[in-house]
Amino acid sequence: MKHFVRSLKYLLFLCVLYVGLVWLISLTDPSAGSVKVQLMAQLTSGNGVWMIVAFVALAAFYPLFGFMRSRIEGFEAERDTVRLDNAMQLYGFKLVEQHDGVRVYRATSFLRRLMLMFEDRIEVRERDGGIELVGIRRMVSRIAYQLSAYLRNSRFED
Repeated sequence: MKHFVRSLKYLLFLCVLYVGLVWLISLTDPSAGSVKVQLMAQLTSGNGVWMIVAFVALAAFYPLFGFMRSRIEGFEAERDTVRLDNAMQLYGFKLVEQHDGVRVYRATSFLRRLMLMFEDRIEVRERDGGIELVGIRRMVSRIAYQLSAYLRNSRFED
């Protein structure tokens, strides 16, 4: 069910983006007609049908490549909690839940949540000898890179 909801969100995002681009075109070229006329002309053409198929295909596969797990070895959640919280705060996330070795972070601002299509939940789980981050790919990869840098730099602090 989560896969289906994420696909629908991404399809809606693509549609809003497309309508926004058509609206910008209608602003720059008033002779092209209204947004409704342009949309109907483009979507009823052969290329428009292929574009709809491409949007649906992208939306269907988005949950597979849009989310990831990243494991960081040597990161002790108890000892490095401050580093973890600092890295999350740096990228605009705050701790909202903590239970059974799982820390859940969410975006702090409504605009960031909207930009992430309300898929702003990042889970940090304790694993053997490290932690695992689970969430949207672009944020997990950035945060994992930041935490790895913190870990490398902490070796010089000791």
